[in-house]
Amino acid sequence: MTKHNMMLENKLIEDDCHLKCKQYLISLFGESTAEYFLSPSSCSKEIPSWFSQLKDDMKDHTSAISLWDAMRQRSTQILQESNKEPSMVNTNEIVRRVTDWKTLKKQDHLMHLSGVKYMFRCAKRNQAISALLLKHNPLFNYGINNGLN
Repeated sequence: MTKHNMMLENKLIEDDCHLKCKQYLISLFGESTAEYFLSPSSCSKEIPSWFSQLKDDMKDHTSAISLWDAMRQRSTQILQESNKEPSMVNTNEIVRRVTDWKTLKKQDHLMHLSGVKYMFRCAKRNQAISALLLKHNPLFNYGINNGLN
């Protein structure tokens, strides 16, 4: 069997398994809930602009140590600026950072939900595969050989 034929056969098996899993999920939860778990996550992962700027400034010198040092310097700069007398600009900056923090927290929660959703889909897929395997390959009844039946 050629490699191309094997790939086609594997693809057909995978598509068939996906279809059976989808049908099984639909039978368990209904179509809308099954589609919710089968659809890819819509959560986007945004990189903060300051981090992108930091990486651009570092160019080819990006390493864990240099990145850590640059982030430490930025944190120190932020702390030094926040220790100055509060002005309207500083107050607005603090409000912006708090808002950014809340947004990041919300995005983190959405990413967590996305991970839970993915784990649930995997568990249901594995459950469907196990049910399919057990249906076609029933477990051996040990009681017959021991004379218990």
